[in-house]
Amino acid sequence: MSKEFEYEKRRLAYTRGYMEMVIKAAEQNQGDFQENMKQAMVDLDHLDSSLSYINILTNSKFIEMASTELEALRKLKNKPYFARINFKSEGQSSEEIFYIGKTSLYERDTQEPIIVDWRSPVANIYYDGRLGKVEYESNEGSIEGYLSLKRQYKIEEGKLIDYQDVDLTTTDELLQESLSGKADTRLTEIVSTIQAEQNNVIRADLNRPIIVQGAAGSGKTTIALHRLSYFIYHHAARFKPEQLLIIAPNNMFIGYIAEVLPELGVDKIRQTTYIDYMKLCVSKKLKVVKPEQKLIHILNQDIENEKMVKWLSRFKGSLKYKTLLDRYLKDIRDELSPTEDFVLERYRLTSGKKLRKLFLKDYHYLPYYKRLDKIKEIMKTDVRRKKKQIIDSLEKRFEAALDQALYHIKDEQKRKERVVYVLDSKEERLSTIQNESKSAVKKYMNKLPKETLLDYYKKLIFNEAKFEIYAKELLNKEQVEFFLSYNQKILQKNQVEIEDLAGLFYMQHKIFGIEKDLKAKNIVIDEAQDYSNFQLYALKVGLETDMFTIVGDLAQGIHSYRGLRNWETLRKVIFPRANFMTLQKSYRTTIDIMEVANDVLGLMNENLPKVEPVVRRGNKPLVYLYDSRNELQERIQDTLKTIENDGYQSIAIIGKTDKECKELYKLLHKRIERPIQLLQENEAIKKGCLVIVPSYLSKGLEFDAVLIVSLGEIYRSEEIDIKLLYVAMTRPMHQLYLFAREKEDVLMHEVDRTKWTCLSEDV
Repeated sequence: MSKEFEYEKRRLAYTRGYMEMVIKAAEQNQGDFQENMKQAMVDLDHLDSSLSYINILTNSKFIEMASTELEALRKLKNKPYFARINFKSEGQSSEEIFYIGKTSLYERDTQEPIIVDWRSPVANIYYDGRLGKVEYESNEGSIEGYLSLKRQYKIEEGKLIDYQDVDLTTTDELLQESLSGKADTRLTEIVSTIQAEQNNVIRADLNRPIIVQGAAGSGKTTIALHRLSYFIYHHAARFKPEQLLIIAPNNMFIGYIAEVLPELGVDKIRQTTYIDYMKLCVSKKLKVVKPEQKLIHILNQDIENEKMVKWLSRFKGSLKYKTLLDRYLKDIRDELSPTEDFVLERYRLTSGKKLRKLFLKDYHYLPYYKRLDKIKEIMKTDVRRKKKQIIDSLEKRFEAALDQALYHIKDEQKRKERVVYVLDSKEERLSTIQNESKSAVKKYMNKLPKETLLDYYKKLIFNEAKFEIYAKELLNKEQVEFFLSYNQKILQKNQVEIEDLAGLFYMQHKIFGIEKDLKAKNIVIDEAQDYSNFQLYALKVGLETDMFTIVGDLAQGIHSYRGLRNWETLRKVIFPRANFMTLQKSYRTTIDIMEVANDVLGLMNENLPKVEPVVRRGNKPLVYLYDSRNELQERIQDTLKTIENDGYQSIAIIGKTDKECKELYKLLHKRIERPIQLLQENEAIKKGCLVIVPSYLSKGLEFDAVLIVSLGEIYRSEEIDIKLLYVAMTRPMHQLYLFAREKEDVLMHEVDRTKWTCLSEDV
């Protein structure tokens, strides 16, 4: 054993020992804090002390911090760091050694770093720098120096197994080991294997939005989460995790990424799906047609007037639809704008002209109903302030009238009648003023229209004459008729489609506003290719921020009939401040699998970028052509045994649709020994289960091995089918199998025969 290895063993032992000491100290501190809180509660029993309240709040915060730090150290104790760099900055006489891990740890007395957080500025040179002259940006500016060592460690259960010195020009053995590992452990280990192009995305300007075109297997999802972690690390004083938001494609995906979030210290970030978030912002009672329903109908070719249905989905996702809604919203604004004078009894308190100016100009930055709330408060103030003036003025007039009657009318009878009349009139008018002052504001506001959001939306769809005006120059007659008839049918069932949600959210923002508690300051959008330009625009204006991290892959745009087909409008119009970056290297799939997947993607006419797999070879994809269902059952059983014998446990069977997956479950659940999970959209993947999942729900997931099975539904040479097959083929890390009656059913007749192996003699 070399001296260097012995040194590294001692350094690891020292680090773990120090962590143990800190953990014990933190546990002791927790006890102290809790004791302080108990005492503060005792104090409150005797006197209402604001100091005691402060003690409670302060110490509860300390406990929270101590618990967080304690949990982090406990988790990392057996693997405190994964890398080391030796760096000598210019002007320094000696080099510094930094050990890089998932959190920071400092000597209490000297404040010298024992472990440096991977998000710290100096750690950037581990991810980006070659050996030799390097520089990095710190709070003090640019730091230049010399990087003499980059070392990676293999540590298991607190023991140093091995280490490897690397440069960008050498093979990154830690990365290779990670890629050759199991799918169920890879997510949490990505910090130690971040590559230069991924690091560029994570550390790109945090004050600007970012759009990332990331190939299948490029790590775009976890890189987006790491960027959030990096953001929190650098802006912890300004932003709380609760102010950040992850919008995931489905609840299953949220469950899938759940294990990586605590590792990154971002587990307090809000996570939701697009539909759930829209319902929170617009109406919890809103009924949304299942978003996959239209896709399934398109795949089954059983949708009526498919061409127009696709057109309508695209139109609702375009900024042209925003133009149409803006015309309608202008009418709503004008209807809500006050025009009448605000009068108390016979006195004008505020002119209609002034109220209209307040609504249209002074409060133009507010949603319409919030403007009315402001005006309402002004009216209330006017009533309180001017009522006394009005009463004083009236009393003076009636006193003058009474004096006139008493001293200037000679006829006694007439004088008496006049005095009674003046006193009665005074009482009546003062009473009227008192009564009207209580309800004048409410009475005025009640004259203005008041509708729910869904009422406004229905008015748009069911008022055909008005709709034609709003759609002028945007839609032709046939399109107007189809738009209205299609949406009227859905609304009559009190339902809306996912494509309607952006419009409803945009209208909510303009008319009523989005609740403050529902807003976020920094948002991550995953699978962005399935969103439309208008969806993303509406989110931006409704949340009043452009600080978005948007990641997606156009090649996986299976909802392209309603989603993005390119990044141009997003980059140039909606997020003009955004950095645009690409991740085209795949760290998931072997070269052998990726070559076949790239050939399948190449069947499309679109100029989509090809994925660059990292240098990791494996077995060629295996294609089995079967004759009967019995033969298919047997072959799947044999294949599963082979996969398990190779040491892989994370396995998925991917069918084209949910219908096909249900048939596969019936076919296999009594023949397969291990438990099978027929994965539903809102489910998390259960450990130890063989997963059966439809192709369109497999996006974003990864497995050790995948079996793509064409039981009765084939993949045609059409855009959606090609993208679905591509998605399915890019899920496995190590092994890919395809089962079909004919090679054409899985498009293998279009792929170079030397790139795949056929397990049937009838080729």
